[in-house]
Amino acid sequence: MHYYDVFPRVVPSGRTATVRIRPRFGHAAFPPAERLNIYSVPVDGQYPDGTHRNFAWSDSCRQTLEWHLEDGELVVSGVFAGEQEHIITAEMTSENNPQQKKAADFRIYSLQDDLLALRPYKGDFHLHTNRSDGRECPAYVAARYRQRGFDFLAISDHGQYAPSLEAVNFWQPYGLDFQLFPGEEVHTPGNPVHIINFGATCSVNDLARADEEKYQSEVRAIQEKLPPLEPGLDTFPVAASEWVFDRIRENGGLAVFCHPYWYVTQYVISAALSSAIFQRRRFDAFELIGGFYKHQSRSNNYQVVRWVQEQTQGNRFPVVGLSDSHGTTNFESGCDRTFTCGVDRDLFDWNFTLVLASENSVPALAGAIRDYRSVAVNRNGGERPHLYGEFRIVKYADFLLREYFPILTELCSTEGALMLDLLAGDPEAATALQAIKGRSRAFREASFPAF
Repeated sequence: MHYYDVFPRVVPSGRTATVRIRPRFGHAAFPPAERLNIYSVPVDGQYPDGTHRNFAWSDSCRQTLEWHLEDGELVVSGVFAGEQEHIITAEMTSENNPQQKKAADFRIYSLQDDLLALRPYKGDFHLHTNRSDGRECPAYVAARYRQRGFDFLAISDHGQYAPSLEAVNFWQPYGLDFQLFPGEEVHTPGNPVHIINFGATCSVNDLARADEEKYQSEVRAIQEKLPPLEPGLDTFPVAASEWVFDRIRENGGLAVFCHPYWYVTQYVISAALSSAIFQRRRFDAFELIGGFYKHQSRSNNYQVVRWVQEQTQGNRFPVVGLSDSHGTTNFESGCDRTFTCGVDRDLFDWNFTLVLASENSVPALAGAIRDYRSVAVNRNGGERPHLYGEFRIVKYADFLLREYFPILTELCSTEGALMLDLLAGDPEAATALQAIKGRSRAFREASFPAF
């Protein structure tokens, strides 16, 4: 539980901004102004006067701010230079001992206008339900993801588009600030490559199944035009993958190349096939961080190293982090099995994507990912997160994961719990959901300046 509201959390770079810090509880109240000293420190060392200063064990790093108390709130104004994190410190002197001081730190971030106009969204679009090889029904899975602070979700069952629509259609009437989109994991004949269709307006699996003869003919036409690839490589899967990528895009979706280093006894797709798909680069985004358990950590490691290597060779592409979860709740097994105390299943909320987009819609999210405004996040079992993407975006996303998303998750947790109650048949849940609707949206709007 956070002690203070800090609004906004994000401010424009290089222009005067005002931040209001409100104690949420009596024990967090600020002392009178005469016992307060307020200053800030820009984390990257860039100051409004144009200087760049290194850290020093002195007051020289401090930036003075204008401030006052207003009905118990600390109101701070200043120019926050550059694109960086700033630590606003409230230094409080003890009432009984002027030599005794304690400090409270509040963190904000200054952004250039191009990012300032965007909003961060947390999402996952590679996950499974019991409509394929997962454990739980689509509506339940959606509620559990909302509990963990997700802004958007697309179920992607194997070879099936309908389960994602099942979740969309179930929750749509409630008007939640949680967007559910269509999705599927695409498996076409003769192609071992796994591909995510995020947000297309139709099923690519169904397109291939509806007229397999046409599918085969179109893939062979692509195959005939391929340049020479690795000797001995069957190029049909390369062409089939490109057919899938094209169909996803034609229907408004994002085409994601998934987990090339997933292994059983050998890698599920050969190294030569992976290399051909990287070389051709017909996908929209690469699942850099995928759903691998802790004992499979080398798979994500290899994918990260491969991404770095491809970039050094001039082959740049966007990346996402996706869970590939097959269930959200786990119960102890054995003769004393109980269904009263579940815990999160592995992979659930371990990997996800943060996207900076103009709105929470498929066109905006897919466009942002294509424009490299996404970050792949990996935090196995609640460990410290590892973030991958463009450096500028990663720095900002790291701040958001510490200062913004934990509070948003508190709000979403209540909403997700009520969604589960509704599924369980609680007659009061729908009314309660309506009563709290808009809280997460209001928090988002307060956290970022109007633009």
